[in-house]
Amino acid sequence: MEPRAGLHSSPELGRAKRLTVGELCSLFEARCAAVAAAAARQLPDRPKRGCRPPNGVLPPVIPRLTVTAEESEEAQGSPQARPPEGGGLRTGSSLHLQSRRLSNSSVSSTGSSSLLEDSEDDVLSDTECRSQGIVHLEHGEDTGQIGMCTLASPWVLPGWIQLQQKKAWHTIKTMVNLPVISPFKKRYSWVQLAGHTGSFKAADSGKILKRFSENEKECFERLMKDPLRSCVPCFHGVVERDGESYIQLDDLLTDFEGPSVMDCKMGIRTYLEEELTKAREKPKLRKDMYKKMIEVDPLAPTAEENAQHAVTKPRYMQWRETISSSANLGFRIEGIKKADGTCNTNFKTTKTQEQVLQVFVEFIEGNTTILKKYLKRLQEINVILESSDFFKRHEVVGSSLLFVHDGSGNANVWLIDFGKTTLLPDGQTLDHRIPWEEGNREDGYLLGLDNLIGILESISER
Repeated sequence: MEPRAGLHSSPELGRAKRLTVGELCSLFEARCAAVAAAAARQLPDRPKRGCRPPNGVLPPVIPRLTVTAEESEEAQGSPQARPPEGGGLRTGSSLHLQSRRLSNSSVSSTGSSSLLEDSEDDVLSDTECRSQGIVHLEHGEDTGQIGMCTLASPWVLPGWIQLQQKKAWHTIKTMVNLPVISPFKKRYSWVQLAGHTGSFKAADSGKILKRFSENEKECFERLMKDPLRSCVPCFHGVVERDGESYIQLDDLLTDFEGPSVMDCKMGIRTYLEEELTKAREKPKLRKDMYKKMIEVDPLAPTAEENAQHAVTKPRYMQWRETISSSANLGFRIEGIKKADGTCNTNFKTTKTQEQVLQVFVEFIEGNTTILKKYLKRLQEINVILESSDFFKRHEVVGSSLLFVHDGSGNANVWLIDFGKTTLLPDGQTLDHRIPWEEGNREDGYLLGLDNLIGILESISER
């Protein structure tokens, strides 16, 4: 095979017994420039901006190297495999040199800097591998090839860059700051539909961290020994991160591609009886809750509340349940995130069964396979709840059912959020269906589940 024009004709290279890092980089850039110039002369016209060339091949981009090596120039390199047969720099399309600094500091501890600002790297943990941008300049055999330069990422240099040198040389590793997304990692927008912002962090692959709660930790420890284990995210203990404690749980979105997510808050109330008692003992006027109230219904506050421009927390909590479907259906829709990234949490006044049914119809987008899977899963959860000792002996308040599906028909439902779930006094159990009266601690969870199943059955019958 004939060598490429200008690739093996350098007299400086023939005389050199050993190249320093700087000399190697200069040589590399000079060769790239020579090849680019030769390629440009062979092509009659450059394709217009935004248009694909006549041969259908987009012009490759070869970065100019500025190396900031951590290793000494005298470090030993390890032999690597030769480039594929038929190597040499392809010149079938024009080459455009692009300067890019290569440095070990190019990737920060919070993820790769990228043009894709909303990528998952914003929430990747420090322990996850970010080697997509490693550049290797590696040892070649004494056959007139100095080695090869490749980008260990989905974007690679076109072909193998071969240079001439009789002596072995060194491996140089440095990081490149490229806007790349690895095809080996699932990517989805980080979503929190309800609860306090900042409560979650990403952990190792397939897990998330939730801000520590002693009560929730104890609940998960009990759940891992209960039949409900199959209906909740797996608990992996408590970890420390940045001076704070977190409980570590399975990331329920791991097995989904572009998931759609719905959070349904279960029960006829989302506050504990103890919260009502404490709020009454030390009543505090809340201007923020008054503002939320009048934004939904300007006529809701009493004359006294309007004069004070404030309401108490018990008053707001009880009013909040009556305007949604919580009080009459035993659950309410907190929020929805669709596969296209759109989020909707405007369900405060979604109250009637028909309104809720319509939201579910739009959520599943007419996919009967997903509907059947959701319905089957809810029926399974119902059976498990009826036999669960944990469920009988706990007041389950503020917990949600998380619905997740994707375009492939994958769908599942889990119980989440146990920060307010409270163990009952010895010997006491709950029915979870009878109406709540202050003092009986009933939460109406099964009432809500029964209504959810009924709504999905109604959709399937249409």
